[in-house]
Amino acid sequence: MSIFSGFKYPWKWIDALYETENERIQIIANQWNNAYRPLVTWCANNSQITKDLKFSFENKKNIEDIKDYIISSTGKEKSCLEDKDSRIELINFPIKQVKENEIINKWFSQISPHIKNFNLSLAENTSYQTGQFKIETNLFYWSDIFQIDEQDFDMSDRSQFICAYPIEANNLDDRCNYLRNYYSDDRENDERMKVFSINFLDQIDFMILSKGCFNGCIAEVTYFHDMKKYNIRGLKILQPILKTWPKYSDKESSIVKEYDSMINKTYFVVNELEKDYLKPEWFKTIEIK
Repeated sequence: MSIFSGFKYPWKWIDALYETENERIQIIANQWNNAYRPLVTWCANNSQITKDLKFSFENKKNIEDIKDYIISSTGKEKSCLEDKDSRIELINFPIKQVKENEIINKWFSQISPHIKNFNLSLAENTSYQTGQFKIETNLFYWSDIFQIDEQDFDMSDRSQFICAYPIEANNLDDRCNYLRNYYSDDRENDERMKVFSINFLDQIDFMILSKGCFNGCIAEVTYFHDMKKYNIRGLKILQPILKTWPKYSDKESSIVKEYDSMINKTYFVVNELEKDYLKPEWFKTIEIK
């Protein structure tokens, strides 16, 4: 009886103990790709306006695709890869948020004075209340400011509302976007949101107001409460709510902590690889720290 009895193809078991030269090269290349992957992905995500990336480094498995991407990178993507100071600049002035604030400020400046500050009070009324709120309208529904289209301006099946939240509220409430028609429920006991009908505005003015307060606005609202409804009598819009972000100097920020952790890990892994292997040419231009 042969020593290989029971094994139809014993050489397959033997071959499995050894790596071919091509397999070894592939494994090393994957190690380099995995080492740089977090940094390249960070630059791809933070150096463009939209998330519709022209290249998704995370999804690329082909070595040549990754190589071509790094070599062909231009503009802010290239600077991000090759200059650590450019990455700090992207943290201090994130490209998407900065552009969004520019758009909001432009739209806010287009709101007519008679919309920013109006008063419907016909006589002195002691039941009127005035408070400062964060406000938004019910026009936009799950909209991205960079992807607004004509459908977002369709008001054919709903009324026009302003939703007001306490000034200390951290986030505006998505419920406003769902409002189609005014209805009464137990909302009068819910101080998280007051709803005011503003159907007296024409649709053009309402759309301009909605755009200017796309991220919300700070406003003084004069109103009274009657028959389970809030009725607006005055509005003074003070300023738009703009995007904010931490600076790189804020070391307690989760964004900064995650970035520093990613850089330190990349730096360590790359140094370890360099002890045993030559770095591929297309990675040599990338500055870690």
